[in-house]
Amino acid sequence: FNMSKIPKPMSSSLAAAAAAGASGASANNNGGGGSNTFSPTKPSSADTAAAGIQVVVRLRPMNERELQKNTLPVVSASTENRDVTVIRNNASQTLRNVFRYDNVFTAFSDQKEVFDATLGPVIEDVLSGYESTVLAYGQTGTGKTYTMEGKIDNQDEWGVIPRSAEDIFQRLSHKNYVEWSVYASYLEIYNEDLTDLLIDDSVNAPPSLKIVEDRGDEKRRGKGVMVFGLSEEEVRSTEDVLQLMERAQQRRKTGETKMNKSSSRSHCLFTLCVHAKLRVEDGGLLDTTGKLHMVDLAGSEC
Repeated sequence: FNMSKIPKPMSSSLAAAAAAGASGASANNNGGGGSNTFSPTKPSSADTAAAGIQVVVRLRPMNERELQKNTLPVVSASTENRDVTVIRNNASQTLRNVFRYDNVFTAFSDQKEVFDATLGPVIEDVLSGYESTVLAYGQTGTGKTYTMEGKIDNQDEWGVIPRSAEDIFQRLSHKNYVEWSVYASYLEIYNEDLTDLLIDDSVNAPPSLKIVEDRGDEKRRGKGVMVFGLSEEEVRSTEDVLQLMERAQQRRKTGETKMNKSSSRSHCLFTLCVHAKLRVEDGGLLDTTGKLHMVDLAGSEC
């Protein structure tokens, strides 16, 4: 995963790129069959302000096909040292290349561990009025969709999208939040075509979506770059978000590859927009609007 943050009036941006794997029990060192990257940022971090981007790598475990063929791991990882070692053999010697990242998760890292160390700190930023983004990037079969969505019918295997929603609603339930609303959208980009995954095009004609820039004017601050025509649905609970995800999964473009029988062939962007009024210490109300963009990119083949 990669994540960057760019401050702007009452908000900031966070960008991330990553690829991920499956779950298990936590460990420091492990070999695996694939890897991915991820990274969160916090406004109070001087290092983050200077670098702008963090990168986190996650390794997946060996899959059934690799185990049957007795494939030898060529990648090992250390959570403690925050590094990944790539092993290459030739006729005369073994070469080891070590790469260091902001954080590293092994094939034994579970979904909760990944969320707590990455998006967990970002949720507070979103509720404070920041606009944040996390992207899952990697080759087909490395576990990007598993990390982002997980298995929505098994809470232990929820990915960062349902876990982010759960964390947001738990925080909004605090008595200091006197009013709030959360809206969700789900955009698919496939062969440069934009599709609203929350619209059933078998019942309604699909809307015409366009990427536009709203610059605003002297009286109104613009929304920036946006997708015109993309629908938003209000969600009041984690269960509402899970239902939207289930609907969207049925419409997303998939295809079979050698690494994955149901590989995601499109980019998908799930966005939660949070409007909240928070009572502060002096008795006044703080009105904030934050957004969290969670992007599952299509497989990037090497």
